[in-house]
Amino acid sequence: MRRTVLQTLLVALLLVAPVSAAASAATTGHDGAGATPAAGLAAAAETALQDSPNPCVGTIERTPDRTTLFSIQGAHGGEKTSAMVVGARPDGSVVGVHNDTAAGRWWSYDVDVLPNGNILQPTTQSRHTVIEEIDPATGEHVSERHFRDTLDTHDVDLINGDELLVNDMSQDGEDRVFVYNLTREEVVWEYYFANYSEHYPESGGGEFGGDWTHNNDVEQIGDGTFMVSVRNFDKVVAIDRETKDVEWTLGADDNTTILHEQHNPDFIESEDGNATVLVADSLNDRVVEYEREGDSWNRTWVARGGGLDEPRDADRLPNGNTLIADRRAHRIVEVTPEGDVVWEMYSPYQPYDAERVGTGDESSRPTMADAAATGSVQVTGSADFDAADVEACYDFLTSVERTQLIPDDELDAVTESSATDGGNETDGGNGTDGESDSDTESGGNGDSVLGTPTTGSGPSPVGPVLALAGVAALFAGAVVRLRRR
Repeated sequence: MRRTVLQTLLVALLLVAPVSAAASAATTGHDGAGATPAAGLAAAAETALQDSPNPCVGTIERTPDRTTLFSIQGAHGGEKTSAMVVGARPDGSVVGVHNDTAAGRWWSYDVDVLPNGNILQPTTQSRHTVIEEIDPATGEHVSERHFRDTLDTHDVDLINGDELLVNDMSQDGEDRVFVYNLTREEVVWEYYFANYSEHYPESGGGEFGGDWTHNNDVEQIGDGTFMVSVRNFDKVVAIDRETKDVEWTLGADDNTTILHEQHNPDFIESEDGNATVLVADSLNDRVVEYEREGDSWNRTWVARGGGLDEPRDADRLPNGNTLIADRRAHRIVEVTPEGDVVWEMYSPYQPYDAERVGTGDESSRPTMADAAATGSVQVTGSADFDAADVEACYDFLTSVERTQLIPDDELDAVTESSATDGGNETDGGNGTDGESDSDTESGGNGDSVLGTPTTGSGPSPVGPVLALAGVAALFAGAVVRLRRR
């Protein structure tokens, strides 16, 4: 019996050292401070992973200047897969992966770089919205806000320096968009779609009381004007913050020749001052651009074909190309005005949003009319991955342990380029219909834009910690048994 106890002690001692080292390595910062031998092994393994062939790289004809960030919602064939944010270098190699599933989240949606360089993202957990602020240097959450009364937020923007502009899809007839003031910690403006039946009749869209409007994107486009994508009504509307009047509408319910269950429209003002909307026209399997002249909309550019399959996001880059999150094709693709694929990376399963670091939130000029590149183009030049290739890419991304999202040499540039982008200078408004049930988690980082810092939040080394606890319990039990002899 004593021999058995001694054997147990030996096994425990053999396990304690490597598990302790693994737990320590998992909590080491991105700069390697406090590294242990196990951390060195982990770093070597990560280097080997990065040096191995990357199965996620598609066509790369031109390398961009900076990293591309993209979110992956996390669903495939009716099954739940990992929700992630990925940072990809210009050559397609992976900077790191922020695994939101490991942090207890369900979906990952829109990603924006804040003025302080952190990343803002809405996610879901236990049927409510969690808004995260992620440190791109470590992948940790520096701040989280839980909106318990908000079901499924796809988009959140920081506006006016201290306000969050948020969409709420609800599913109880309470579909809305709202503004949450971070200084006052309350909702200061709300727009309930059901209150404006002349624009959104209960008989339109989806099932009223269920997924009725599916409003999935909101953006401040001017002095007190919000642009909202009302997906299930096949239209995009501009709403005056003060009066709540609809200033203009692009599309109409069930007129799918204009838009068909679109996502993530971006507003661009042309050189002539015309309102221009670039939109992922999802169920039409295309990206389309419309320019408003007088009271009518002209379709100025369409990209289709080439494997485009229910795109979710389209951003105009300063070089005139368009960066697309292509949902069902599980890829991020950059195309020229002529439709040529110049940069492509696969992103299973179901990418939602893509941002090129340093280009600012949303789209920038030029419009296609300004670039004299109007017309309809076919997308060509894709690597044409098959299902096995996409699965290999998913296995690769979920094996990446590094959580840094933006390389060190780009972090300062990110802060500089974002400083003019997050504080749209317009005054706040009134019109609140109530307060939001918002929870916060707090800790010690004073650099949080959300103002509710957390310590050590985010994907965590739960496995090594539990293993260490188990070994410690085994060790303690062995000691007790020895004493009883």
